[in-house]
Amino acid sequence: MGTILKLSLCIWVCFGVVFAQEINPPQPISKEIYLSYTQYPKRVFTGQKFKVHIQALIVKSRSDFDDMLTTLSTPQNLETLTSNIKWDENPDGTISTVIEFKAFDQEFKLPVVTLALLNKGQVVSHATLQPIDIKYEKIAINQKLFSNIIASNLKINSVKTKQYSNTQLHSTINIEGYNSNLEDIYLASYGEQGTSSLTQDQKKQNLYYYVITPLHVKQINFTYYNTVENEFVRIQLPIILEEELVSTQTELNPYHNSMLLYKQIAVGVLLVVFLLIYILKRGIISLVIITFLIVLLTYLFIPSEKVLLNSGIKVYILPTTNSTVYKTLQTKQIVEKVVEKNGFIKVIFQNENVGWVRKNDLE
Repeated sequence: MGTILKLSLCIWVCFGVVFAQEINPPQPISKEIYLSYTQYPKRVFTGQKFKVHIQALIVKSRSDFDDMLTTLSTPQNLETLTSNIKWDENPDGTISTVIEFKAFDQEFKLPVVTLALLNKGQVVSHATLQPIDIKYEKIAINQKLFSNIIASNLKINSVKTKQYSNTQLHSTINIEGYNSNLEDIYLASYGEQGTSSLTQDQKKQNLYYYVITPLHVKQINFTYYNTVENEFVRIQLPIILEEELVSTQTELNPYHNSMLLYKQIAVGVLLVVFLLIYILKRGIISLVIITFLIVLLTYLFIPSEKVLLNSGIKVYILPTTNSTVYKTLQTKQIVEKVVEKNGFIKVIFQNENVGWVRKNDLE
């Protein structure tokens, strides 16, 4: 009898719960933030930078919150380039933001995006946006000419080549890239190379990149992947040697630079000052100083000694026996002699390039 009573009570309790749920069914949780992706790439390549556009519709009253907080979960095989996520208001009442990422060398997964509404530092509502699937592709596998650059457009502004050593040339390439990853450039066909400077202005990057090549190499060749055309583009840069030294080894002409002009002006001003002092006071000290300044000013205006260099003479970068040969003269040239050092003579050519020749070669 006790067992029957317990069973009856259980039936009535279950019936009561079901009946209560039918009378007062659970209320759906109100949605106050709607997040969605509005724009994103269909596929991404190794090392590529890309952006995703996110839109949010907030139906909660603006008076109910005073701030917003956006957080991202840790992405997989991705670098998040946007450090400060900002939302912009749209004419239709929604808000939107753009987040930039950079892919690594394997398949990736976007982070979960969370937008929270805050009121006096407390979360009053939040929503999350689950990651979408973007196709990942490796490109240029085993392609020696591929430079690792992926861009919507690439432009070569200039190429300057100078003598680096007896057997090598130094070429500096100025590259302009749009939606690019110029920081990843590497030209596998060449040896010593590196970045001189890299700047970025929104979508545009500007890179100065140097490459050391053997004397016999006449072109610098590489490819990049164009994301607009969806194809590899080959870049061919002719190497044209300029008749000047590498910037770190070039010395300015001390007889034609601004420093000499400043010295001449300074001595001239001092000479005028002491002439006025001598006229007013007739002091012997002023007269001595005036004499010294006249001699010094005359020295500063004396032209340097002229030297005739015969054809076949080698011009060196530095006054040492193991210095790099800058060039070998093909014709006779008249140059200015500056100074002698270690059996070498520093000379200035008509184009104001500076070099050193052996003193014995002039005898």
